[in-house]
Amino acid sequence: MFVKRSLAVVILFSLLVPLPGRAEIHIVNLGNNFFSPNDLTIKAGDKVRWVNNSTHLHDVTADNFSWNSQQSTSFVYERTFNTVGEVLYHCTVHSLAGRNIASFMNGRLNVEEGDPASDFLINTGISDAWYNPATNGQGFFIIVWEDSQLVFLSWFTYDTERPPQDVTALLGDPGHRWLTAQGPYIGDSAALDVYLSDGGTFDSATPVVGDPTPIGTIDITWTDCNAATLSYDLPSHGLAGDIPLQRIVSDNVPACEAAQPAAQR
Repeated sequence: MFVKRSLAVVILFSLLVPLPGRAEIHIVNLGNNFFSPNDLTIKAGDKVRWVNNSTHLHDVTADNFSWNSQQSTSFVYERTFNTVGEVLYHCTVHSLAGRNIASFMNGRLNVEEGDPASDFLINTGISDAWYNPATNGQGFFIIVWEDSQLVFLSWFTYDTERPPQDVTALLGDPGHRWLTAQGPYIGDSAALDVYLSDGGTFDSATPVVGDPTPIGTIDITWTDCNAATLSYDLPSHGLAGDIPLQRIVSDNVPACEAAQPAAQR
């Protein structure tokens, strides 16, 4: 759970070496009025990590303003890109959308069709309740929409006993937390944006639930119809880690297996 008295999180910022057939992580460094490199060709499913250690105030913002990092003198921001095409971005502190990447603090990603990450395919049979048996005070409801190629996830944790009144939490209420996430998937992997909602009392119109606030990302990779690894990164709260997942019940396994390529059945 995400309570200060029990949280143990290790955040790794080392460069990851890509494995054959797997998504890669591309590093873009921010300097005084530049991105390096500022023109990248990547595969669909790859992740780009922007690192600002320059002590200069910067951010990373899509030219169409569909996503953006925090504005800070030091940050790490990353996104997974699953859609083939050109992605343009800029620093709002030092440039504007649409400017020449050779002359201004602007950048470009050229996202090409990627190789399938594996022979395993996400399908509606994945939709289920998932959890990590080692931490069974938390779990996930996961829904796959094949028509729109999207995954929706709700993540909940709770304590078996109400914490004392003087206990504070890094994220959400000390006794329970509920996050939602959604995003596209390709092959065996899904890349989700995580949202935090606040307010609301059970079966009551007050207080009003606030608009969901984006707080990070979740990446999930399934190895088969019964097992997956969930990696979360909530940089605004200093939380990151990996969680092995398995189903709570197996009712949907036959449907998941039937939707796999013939060689995997």
